[in-house]
Amino acid sequence: MIPVGCHERPFDASILGRQVWSLEDITQAAEVVDAARQLDVGLVFWRGEVDKGLVLESHGFRKIETLLTLRCALPQEKRALPPGIGIAQVADADMIADLAAEAFRSDRWHTDPEIPNDRADAYKAAWAHNNIMGRAGVTLITLTGAGEVTGFNSMLFRDDALIIDLIAVAPSHQGQGLAGRLINAAKADGAGRFKTLSAGTQASNAASLRLYDRHDMKESMRADTWHWTP
Repeated sequence: MIPVGCHERPFDASILGRQVWSLEDITQAAEVVDAARQLDVGLVFWRGEVDKGLVLESHGFRKIETLLTLRCALPQEKRALPPGIGIAQVADADMIADLAAEAFRSDRWHTDPEIPNDRADAYKAAWAHNNIMGRAGVTLITLTGAGEVTGFNSMLFRDDALIIDLIAVAPSHQGQGLAGRLINAAKADGAGRFKTLSAGTQASNAASLRLYDRHDMKESMRADTWHWTP
């Protein structure tokens, strides 16, 4: 039975191969950890206000990351997508999932040494695949002349906000400005429809922070992520 103060994460569990819980009430951490040990839970995580999670350290949690949310205003006049940008179709789902499995290394699953890299890769692949299959509002892509997907930007629609949910460029095509083109494409896609564009990235990811700063996306919020593993 799931204890008070947390809830199950079925998607995460399907990738990790063990139960995954999200801790909601840090005052219940001791009880949650005791239950997690008894029920062979593979991961309990908490994300919240910076430094508030320090109390979790005594219960065996480890700080994994500080996640920054960056935001900018969007133009209110409609714009066309830049040249060389397409919209992903269902047929692209497997190719984009494979790209995601190769591209991510700074997220909380890859950062945690207690989570096997193959599970972290599978997590990102499944997340990207689900976005193409309908979870995301739209996924913009960059393509080679032969039709190979070299980068993608999956975005969620939330009221008047456009949210970059997952963005990546294939390792073999990094350093060519594709990520910047995908952000410009996001601004064009959201112009006249949404008020703001936002994205999340790790405070330790200097390259990502430089990229977003070049596109006038400024920090609006930060939160710490903590993991408990058996």
